[in-house]
Amino acid sequence: MNGRDGTSPDFDSRTEGQERFREERCVKWALWRQDDNGLKFLLCIRKTRQEAEEEQKAFERHHHKQLYFVEPFVR
Repeated sequence: MNGRDGTSPDFDSRTEGQERFREERCVKWALWRQDDNGLKFLLCIRKTRQEAEEEQKAFERHHHKQLYFVEPFVR
């Protein structure tokens, strides 16, 4: 937690230009699931954003109530 408001410095604290730069540097994309308790689980990592979003759509077709989202996977 290094953000000024007590949050971790993530997408929310970045400007649009910084986020775009981070995405351009990103080699892989991660698909995450967030459950009803706010816990996040890494489901898979794909080479392109499109592949990760296709996986997301496949999970969402099962009509589970969890939230699925794609983010750059930078290590």
